[in-house]
Amino acid sequence: MALRKESAAMSKRVMVAVLGFCLVGMVGCPELQKLRDENKRLNGQVVGLQTDKQKLSNEVNALAAERDRLEAELSEARGEAERSAGLLNELKGEQEKLQQQNRDLQALLRGIPGTTVKATAEGNYVVTESEILFDPGQIELKSGATAALDKVSEYLRAHPDISIRIDGHTDGQPIRVSPWKDNYHLGAMRAHAVMLYLMDKGVSPERAFIASFGPNRPLVPPKEPTADVPQNRRVEILLVPEGVRTVGEILEGLKE
Repeated sequence: MALRKESAAMSKRVMVAVLGFCLVGMVGCPELQKLRDENKRLNGQVVGLQTDKQKLSNEVNALAAERDRLEAELSEARGEAERSAGLLNELKGEQEKLQQQNRDLQALLRGIPGTTVKATAEGNYVVTESEILFDPGQIELKSGATAALDKVSEYLRAHPDISIRIDGHTDGQPIRVSPWKDNYHLGAMRAHAVMLYLMDKGVSPERAFIASFGPNRPLVPPKEPTADVPQNRRVEILLVPEGVRTVGEILEGLKE
């Protein structure tokens, strides 16, 4: 009898427990779903944040690479600016040397007829009219016509570091009577005659060479190719100190 009572009581407790469990389950199911949804949402945010983080990391890396590139360009630009400044300082120094040389030559040759000093990007030229030095169509120096060449040789002996280029120039008149093949031949022979004279005056042949431009570098543009233009018939002596770069050479360096 006592056993039955105890069994009935136990069954009642079990039923109450099951009922309570069911009630708890019925009440907790929506909350659990909400928790699951919230967890899913948070997981989505985490993934989004990780994606944003990776994107930002990539952008930081790209900015760092761009910074490095710009720093390299800046460094190169600074180096180029320093090189240009050095070349410009050199240009200024060489211009001052050539200007002083021009003044010296002007003073040396002052008063000699038919002779001028010309400053160019190549250097200073002593320009002497052919009529002062030569008879028409001839290559022998005229007697008494060497005053300018004597002064040039004097200057060259005092400045052994200077080399020279002797240029023969003509106008475009055709060669008719003289034995020269053409104006280039005549210009070269006249330049050669001037070089031989300077050598006789003590200028080393190692310091000199000749060139002939014929009618190709006229001082006065001719009205027609074969025109008689006395100003274009001349001998020019280019003087360049040894080791000095000309203005043109320095400017070429700036372009490199």
